[in-house]
Amino acid sequence: MKTWLALGATFALLSLPATAAVTIDRGSTIVAHLSTPDIRTNKTQVGDAFHAHVTAPYATKYLRGAVVYGHVSAVRSAGQGRTAQLSLSLDSVVFSDGQQAPISAYSTSIANVKDNTTARKALGAGAGAAVGSQTVGRLLGGALGGVVGIGGGAAAGYLYAKNNKPNFDVPTGAQMTFVVAQPANIPRRQARSM
Repeated sequence: MKTWLALGATFALLSLPATAAVTIDRGSTIVAHLSTPDIRTNKTQVGDAFHAHVTAPYATKYLRGAVVYGHVSAVRSAGQGRTAQLSLSLDSVVFSDGQQAPISAYSTSIANVKDNTTARKALGAGAGAAVGSQTVGRLLGGALGGVVGIGGGAAAGYLYAKNNKPNFDVPTGAQMTFVVAQPANIPRRQARSM
């Protein structure tokens, strides 16, 4: 009876998964493609969540098929003389077998699409021309005043619109690169062979 119990306990120990730690060194690069809906600098808020699928090159083979989860750590929408900015941070990684672990990483590059500002500049020039012709044209009077007002107003309107910086959009599927901020020792289950 004791022999059967000892054999049963040995078999149970052999079938339990062993654990090993995967280390992702500080400074390692993680490349991922955005899986959630677009991130837009004029609509996104600090703290908004996102997730992305990790792609090659892999910092460790265990990241193959993994998904990283993170949040928007800083965002600024564009405006008059102000460029749009976006920073993303990673919080956790889910490996292909479903095991999850914390990770700390920050974005170093994000593929994005800038707004097309051509229409905005043309509209600014048109609005400036209309305002200029009404104000300067009336002050100077006559045809010359109208021409000066239209020309000056169009130039001023165009320059104002040109200085109004574009926002940008990080579309679903866009590539993002992150750098690991702190070394991560992640316990991993490994099946024992008998």
